[in-house]
Amino acid sequence: MGVHHRQCGKFAVQLDSDDVYSGNDTLQKIVDAFYEQQCAMVVGTYRMTNFNMETIPPGIIDHREWTPENGRNNALRINGLGAPRAFYTPVLREIKVPNTSYGEDYALGLSISRRYQIGRIYDVLYLCRRWEDNSDASLDIVKMNTNNLYKDKIRTWELQARKKLK
Repeated sequence: MGVHHRQCGKFAVQLDSDDVYSGNDTLQKIVDAFYEQQCAMVVGTYRMTNFNMETIPPGIIDHREWTPENGRNNALRINGLGAPRAFYTPVLREIKVPNTSYGEDYALGLSISRRYQIGRIYDVLYLCRRWEDNSDASLDIVKMNTNNLYKDKIRTWELQARKKLK
């Protein structure tokens, strides 16, 4: 994993290959959030767009349903943490990242939130591009159910780990 490479810095930021940052200052905003919020992970806000970067429904996704004010455990009630996701690499290096192409970011976020604060940025930092042939554009019901079952398993594993802390 790239986070273990000697050239990986203090922070690692995730960006899907078909998406783009919303501005030239995105990475600086993320770094500033780490220092201002004293957290081990930062999650931003994104806007759904088509390939031409025109806003499409549902528009801005800020995941205000979970915040530092309503507690770390509230992240267990939702199906994803948001984007972009950024990590304080010393903490990330301690966690075993699930070897999967789906849900690994959610599992990481839950694992980090078990012991550390997750910072939030409510400005749009990320343009999440969707188009007709995009793999996330329209999942069939079987694939959607498979993904949801996997996230339920992730939450179960995380609850079991949190119970062991007491």
